[in-house]
Amino acid sequence: MSRKFTLLVIEDDEASFKLIVAALKIFDLDILHAGNGRDGVTLFSENEIDLVLLDIQLPEMNGFEALSFLKKINSEIPIVAQTAYSMSGEKDKSIAMGCSDFLLKPIRIMEIRNLVSKYMTQ
Repeated sequence: MSRKFTLLVIEDDEASFKLIVAALKIFDLDILHAGNGRDGVTLFSENEIDLVLLDIQLPEMNGFEALSFLKKINSEIPIVAQTAYSMSGEKDKSIAMGCSDFLLKPIRIMEIRNLVSKYMTQ
């Protein structure tokens, strides 16, 4: 039996996380959740992750700090940054630091489904 596609969602906003889970129920995948950057890095290092959704505005360790650690652990795993702040240059910084894609909140159901589907078929 093959291993399920595993998505790690590093997101402190419970409503955003629940929306992501609801949107992705159509897929056969495992979803792991961390509510802050530090816990996200730990889950990433302890599990076989196929894709990361990383909020930039996080408590304890912000998304950019977490991104730096994630890339040091495994630079091959695609990471998608997400933020509610479109004007702050976070998209450019995220891509420059190695993110594969960027999502602007509020997350739209079809957008998140299309994005995850793209990585599941790679």
